[in-house]
Amino acid sequence: MDDSDPRAPIPTGHSLWQRFHRAHLFDYSATATRFWLALALSGLLAMGYALLRLTQLDVAQLWQVLGWTALTMLAAAFPIPIPRSKLSVSAGDVLIFLLLALHGMPAAVFAAGLEGLLGSIRTSKRLTSRVGSLAAASLGMALAGALFGWLQAVLQAGGLPQPAAQLAALAAAALLHFLVSTWSMAQVLYLKRGQSLGLAEWLSSMSWMGALLLVSATLAGLLSLNAQQFGHAAVLVGVLAMGLSLALLRAHFHRQSVEHEAQEARVAAAELEASHNQLRFHAAFTQASIGMAIVAADGRVLQVNQALCTLLGYSAEQMQQRSFRSLLHGGDATLLDRHVLGVNERRQDMFSMELRCLDVDRRETWVSLHCARFDADTGAGLIFQLHDISSRRRAEGALHHIAYHDSLTDLPNRNCFLERLQAAVAHGRQAPDYRFALMVLDLDRFKAINDNLGHAAGDELLKEVAQRLCACVRPCDLVARLSGDEFAILLEDTAAPAEVLALGQRVLTALEQPARIRGTELRPQASIGLSFSGSHGDADALLRDADIAMHKAKADGKGRLVAFDASLHQQLDHKLQLEADLRRAIDEGQLTLVYQPLYQLQQQRLIGFEALARWAHPARGSISPAVFIALAEETGCIQALTAWAIDAAVRQLAAWRRASPAFDALVMHVNVSGKDLSRPALVPHVRELLQRHALPARLLTLEITESALMDQRELALRTLHGLRDLGVKLGIDDFGTGYSSLAYLSTLPFDCLKIDRSFVIGMTKSQQNVEIVRTILSLGRSLNKQVVAEGIETHEQMLRLQEMGTPVGQGYLLSRPLGPQQVTELLA
Repeated sequence: MDDSDPRAPIPTGHSLWQRFHRAHLFDYSATATRFWLALALSGLLAMGYALLRLTQLDVAQLWQVLGWTALTMLAAAFPIPIPRSKLSVSAGDVLIFLLLALHGMPAAVFAAGLEGLLGSIRTSKRLTSRVGSLAAASLGMALAGALFGWLQAVLQAGGLPQPAAQLAALAAAALLHFLVSTWSMAQVLYLKRGQSLGLAEWLSSMSWMGALLLVSATLAGLLSLNAQQFGHAAVLVGVLAMGLSLALLRAHFHRQSVEHEAQEARVAAAELEASHNQLRFHAAFTQASIGMAIVAADGRVLQVNQALCTLLGYSAEQMQQRSFRSLLHGGDATLLDRHVLGVNERRQDMFSMELRCLDVDRRETWVSLHCARFDADTGAGLIFQLHDISSRRRAEGALHHIAYHDSLTDLPNRNCFLERLQAAVAHGRQAPDYRFALMVLDLDRFKAINDNLGHAAGDELLKEVAQRLCACVRPCDLVARLSGDEFAILLEDTAAPAEVLALGQRVLTALEQPARIRGTELRPQASIGLSFSGSHGDADALLRDADIAMHKAKADGKGRLVAFDASLHQQLDHKLQLEADLRRAIDEGQLTLVYQPLYQLQQQRLIGFEALARWAHPARGSISPAVFIALAEETGCIQALTAWAIDAAVRQLAAWRRASPAFDALVMHVNVSGKDLSRPALVPHVRELLQRHALPARLLTLEITESALMDQRELALRTLHGLRDLGVKLGIDDFGTGYSSLAYLSTLPFDCLKIDRSFVIGMTKSQQNVEIVRTILSLGRSLNKQVVAEGIETHEQMLRLQEMGTPVGQGYLLSRPLGPQQVTELLA
């Protein structure tokens, strides 16, 4: 055998070595033997050196070392086992590193070697393991101690304070001790097996020990620093406290172990009971009067009882090992698969359904099937119970059409459509190449037809739309009426999105053709949302996506087709999240008001402010008022927002008035929504605020946009008069942009007209805007209303307005909106 062969035995003629090798190293390869021998000699030399150095200590120091070593051995003799694992922890490592910090490397090597020996005696009877453990611990600590002394001196020389240098050096020593001691012992084991020790494998199995050593070294460093400052008695007290804590922890873990053993005893009793239950189940299964089958997770029939054989006319041998689906009608197999998938994926524990089975002569037999999942040692499976319900189903056949079809259009209804959609989704999961699409249609302006022509005309239009939709699609497609004027089309087995989009355009074209309904020619239009399979895993998500796309089509102008994409979902999520954030912002007081000054333009005198809401979102930053006010109106938050804004503005103006009598004439303008004017509680709320803050009503002006005023004019009129009776001033904001009737405006109890900023800014670009501003000023004088020009940004605009006699103005040229503190400084 070649000398280079690692399996070759170590050549030696010494009979003592041969006897030792045969007795203790019989299962070691040559490489493992050499490595173990080198480790043992190195470790024993380190231990010998440590003992030699310890003999040179004075008696007092030696007794201290021996005392700490004895405590180390005591801690090592009583490790704390971690419940339900083979691992344990000990306080001995803390004491070893404390010896290193207080008495140097020899004392630490001596204690580490003894702890390693004691630990191996507790876990192994082999001499090689005991010697190897002692040697690995001694060698690792010797190298760690050398590194500790050198690194501490280097760090202190580099300017690091002594406590920090000591802690850092101890941490480095702990890592080196972990590296040498654990790697060397692991290397011996791997060399014995003829394997190579990888770094990742070693770290994955031993990293927990490195973490414990780092914690131990840190605790030892802190104790040694206490010893240097307060004496060894303080350290002893700390060690005793730590020992008491570990003893309590050991008792806790022991109690857990006892409880675990009791739990295992209960499990054994439960397993015995399960065995008895299995016997009882077998008896009930074979003798049951209804058909029963045990089916594997892959759908194979494993076992059937006699009742099922009688029901279907098969023998037990004919049904076993065949697919249960083969016993079903083809139209029902997919529905069963969907329910079975839910049980297999643990979305439901059991289910019941009615379906058709095919007997031995391929005749249909309706059964009520109940399915439940079971888990056995051989794997999971299903138990089917089948009860013959053919007679009842024949009686119910006449009612089925009514249950699954719309009575007006005779189209499938929502229930039928959802079942077909869910079946298509399930088919798509089983056949990755299968594609389908979903359209949701909503008729545009259908409510107007109902209101103007009557519900009978609306019903005729719905039937006409149903016929046109059916004429546009293929025989395999499904057209359904979901509700009201909402229809849906399921396009199964589609080839390409382009074909689906082309079909959608054909549907739009077909619907736009004129139809005569009760003597009136109508052109029905629809907004269509489209979603494709593959983007989601369930039917509800596909239907929701198509609905989102349909609403996008309506928002984009109606009478069009929009295909769903992820951006629509993101827009909806963003809107919903912003809505929730807005409600929280109103409730938690995150909104603030800023105040834009109002000036008399001729005298350049401050007469009041307009309160403007601002929202600084904690994550999104500043949110535009145009965004969050529109969102508040859409979601119903506007009432709370307006109530807060009026309260905050009135409270602030009252505070400024109390600060100085010179501010008694200041006015406050606050914007309100058209929806606020339809709220009966607005007038009492304003009255209560004015009384609470002792503010004269004449100083508060509530502004509403011209367009909102026209939209809500009938509902708003009573509220406007109620506010006017309180003495509150009323203003029309953005005047000139709402196409309102001047005759109607003359009947409203308003006091102020605000010229829209677009006309003010446009004065320098168009003479037409100049004339519009001049006309509004003339109208204000004629009606004896105050006129306010907003959006003044340049000196040229300012001069033009002053020349035309504009009484009041606001804008960035005069002042930007100010915070409360800035207004206080301005007033001062």
